[in-house]
Amino acid sequence: MDLTHVNYDELARIITKAGIILLQNGAETHRVEDTMMRLAKAYGATSCDAYATPTLLIVSFKVDSTINDRLLHNIKRVHMASTNLDKIEKVNALSRSIVSDPLPIEIFEQRLDEIDQAKGYGLTIRMLAALLCCFAFGLFFKGTIADAFASAIVGVVVETTVSLVSTISFSSFFTNMLGSSIATLFAHLMAMVLPVNPDIVIISSIMLLVPGLAMTNAIRDSVSGDPVSGITRLWEALMVAIAIAAGSGLTMLLLSGVGL
Repeated sequence: MDLTHVNYDELARIITKAGIILLQNGAETHRVEDTMMRLAKAYGATSCDAYATPTLLIVSFKVDSTINDRLLHNIKRVHMASTNLDKIEKVNALSRSIVSDPLPIEIFEQRLDEIDQAKGYGLTIRMLAALLCCFAFGLFFKGTIADAFASAIVGVVVETTVSLVSTISFSSFFTNMLGSSIATLFAHLMAMVLPVNPDIVIISSIMLLVPGLAMTNAIRDSVSGDPVSGITRLWEALMVAIAIAAGSGLTMLLLSGVGL
């Protein structure tokens, strides 16, 4: 590709868009920074710096053909979305192909938009996944078959509730709090009519809410020498854990107050 006619201001914006897609779908900050720098260098940047935190992206690079040899910058505030590892893999694959053979920036942005706008798994698939996961956790925590089946049912209810509440832009803290509260309530209700252990049903079903990816990324960012992002993600994971404990604890308190 001829790089002499590249609009580098637009390129800076598009590279930042690639970083946003990665961050919003659960990528660690080291991966985001590395991808942005590789993309800039693929289009002729002689020097490049990228800085990413879970809420902020900055890219700055220099190209010899730019007027007055100036630096190009772009800064973008990032709002957390969800986890979608498929989108991360597709952006990574696109960046690798661009490093070996740069695309026109218009096509580059079009490919990014296609990845960003792709729909995730539907509610039915997520409910099935929740059912299988909670059933397996019920057995993992040394429950009976009845405990596992009860955990699977409660897990489906929790996943459905959280998914529906998430569509109205509800706070993630209160979404997780509601999810754990629903898990606790339904576990005790099922224990009233079935020979199941409500404690096993609760811990099996709330595993759907546990912030495993956030904790993993917190460790990876810290080990990679990025303590700011590591602490931020650790705090995010801690807040989710507090929400889960609060929702379950308050529900158990209310149930004990009415004699359940």
